[in-house]
Amino acid sequence: MLPTIAALAAEIHDAVEAAVGHAAPRPDRKFNKEDEFVAFGLKTDVWRDVMRGFRARINGLSLEDRLDLADGLFGMRIGELGHSAIYALALSTSELGPQHFKRLDRMADGFTGWSHVDDFCIAVLQPLLLAHRPETLALLERWSRSPNRWKRRASVVAFVRKVGESGDFTEEALRLCENLVGDPEDLVQKGVGWALKDLMRGDRERVLEYVKELRCRGAPATITLYAIRDLRGRERDEVLQVRRRVDLPPTAP
Repeated sequence: MLPTIAALAAEIHDAVEAAVGHAAPRPDRKFNKEDEFVAFGLKTDVWRDVMRGFRARINGLSLEDRLDLADGLFGMRIGELGHSAIYALALSTSELGPQHFKRLDRMADGFTGWSHVDDFCIAVLQPLLLAHRPETLALLERWSRSPNRWKRRASVVAFVRKVGESGDFTEEALRLCENLVGDPEDLVQKGVGWALKDLMRGDRERVLEYVKELRCRGAPATITLYAIRDLRGRERDEVLQVRRRVDLPPTAP
């Protein structure tokens, strides 16, 4: 990393730290149960104000320098600075392509919590999925089988919100969800449920039948109950009445 980029990363760190009165980062017990996510505790709107102050300078960097900046910020292992790294990547999506996927894959090893995953998926992965569909789907397939739980979560959270609601990715997304229906991690299961919920908005009949199938197979309730959050009345009751069929093997852990 060039000294000027390292200095900018340090300046962003200092600005975030100053915004919380120079308090030391600490494990976030409110939204993260594990000690992995360490943060200053800066409110999101204040963090955004801090980053807006750096936007012009980040935009003025070359793509390579923005990638180096993101690497440096992820390397600090502090929640808000991971989001600052994603902020720099989000400003670069029009220039990013499959040739950068190995580097993005390494950066994903710097995720320390679900909020990094979700931010990265919506701000970075979704634009790449729309612009470079086959290559991004191949990356997500690899991530769905990764030992890194955050990459596994990302492989399905990439299909939430407008991407899922479009109905354009149903089959590919269901295949990736299927890879994870037996995942033991709660936050991965919740990611699958979230993806199914939003996919149902774009292809209701297909996804609803899949959720019923998951109930028949004894998939975790964390997944299926999240998936039907939008349902009301008879449709919801029909799903809840589905019971696991004893003649089907249980979903693999």
